[in-house]
Amino acid sequence: MTRRLLLLLCLPLLASATPDFEGIMEEFRPSAVLERRKLHRNPELSLREFATQEFLKVRLEKIPGVELIEGDWGTGLVAILHGGKPGPLVAWRTDMDALPVTENTGLAFASTRVDTLSGGRSAGVMHACGHDLHMTIALGMMRALSIVRDEMPGSVMLICQPAEEIGAGALQLLEAGLFEEGRLPKCALALHVHPTIPLGSVGSCPGPSSANVDGFQLTVKGRGGHGAYPHKAIDPVSLAAKMVLSFESIVAREVSVNHPCVISVGRIEGGRKSNVIPDEVVLEATVRSRDEETRKALSEMIERRVMALAEAAGAPEPELLYYFGTAAGYNNPELVDQCREVFRKVLGPERETLYEPAMGGEDFSYYGKRVPGFQFRLGIGRDDREMTLHRADLDPPEEAIGTGIQLACELIWDQLHR
Repeated sequence: MTRRLLLLLCLPLLASATPDFEGIMEEFRPSAVLERRKLHRNPELSLREFATQEFLKVRLEKIPGVELIEGDWGTGLVAILHGGKPGPLVAWRTDMDALPVTENTGLAFASTRVDTLSGGRSAGVMHACGHDLHMTIALGMMRALSIVRDEMPGSVMLICQPAEEIGAGALQLLEAGLFEEGRLPKCALALHVHPTIPLGSVGSCPGPSSANVDGFQLTVKGRGGHGAYPHKAIDPVSLAAKMVLSFESIVAREVSVNHPCVISVGRIEGGRKSNVIPDEVVLEATVRSRDEETRKALSEMIERRVMALAEAAGAPEPELLYYFGTAAGYNNPELVDQCREVFRKVLGPERETLYEPAMGGEDFSYYGKRVPGFQFRLGIGRDDREMTLHRADLDPPEEAIGTGIQLACELIWDQLHR
């Protein structure tokens, strides 16, 4: 045991005093970096996080004061660190899954994993959204708080959540009884690394913070034929193109500019040869919105457009499979204000900022429907080059890990004392 940790364990702490989390965190920084690299090298897709689950379980079992909670968590984990004094329960969520992205960072610990997707397609797998950093920070947070648990009023529930990237994990855990049997926290906290925030800074967004994430699969039907005689066929390719342009006019001309929304077609597939008009074309799209009224209206507008365009072309009725996915996120304004006080105290006011609501999705939103919730952005912005989440060359600076551990500890300690 190092001299610093020995002093921290032996010196009595006043109930209102905040431990030296920066100093404690420094003890874990080298091992945390190594853990992050192991996680990064071995990513797993949503609902397949079996090795990741075991990795976290083995390490959490070794932290004094941590109890693993039994439950139908699938590939997730739930653990509680019990404090030595009476107090509330605060929840911290970390996501676990990776993306079907073939890594192109050139890192010595880059992922080379390949997995099979639905439909038999294969793809590389990568932590292209920073979840490897999120898990590393969560482990460091639990270790640091364990050091001072005798003086900690209350308990911390760590939610290791699978399947964030497909918007399924949070609901799965909640429906399995996450907040039941005396485990209802006073609040739920989380972070997400983000390249739009400079390294060493944090960003907050009180109120609405992320979008409803819906979408559809559309099969545009026609009548196949020879490309030289299109008048003898019903061309689903040109019809699909008209529909894509029509979706853009929905956003531009049918929805109020005060209600932000997006319709983006990410997949078009149809035909096998240049001179053969196919029988059908398949489209897949994502639909984003912020409020429930616009969310419902978009589904109705899209259905009306595709049916009308198909009828106008004399084509068979298309098949529209529309789904409502992850709900929009909301950061409790009072909780945000409390956390921003901590940010300014720890980092200084110049490194604490606000950001505008985004059109990205996050199933952390479901925790916020049960208890006050707040997810903030931890800066990983680099000076040497631009980075974007979900991209094959995402390479976050590892210095963010220490900042994340310290902020997580400070926020939880503050909430436990309120």
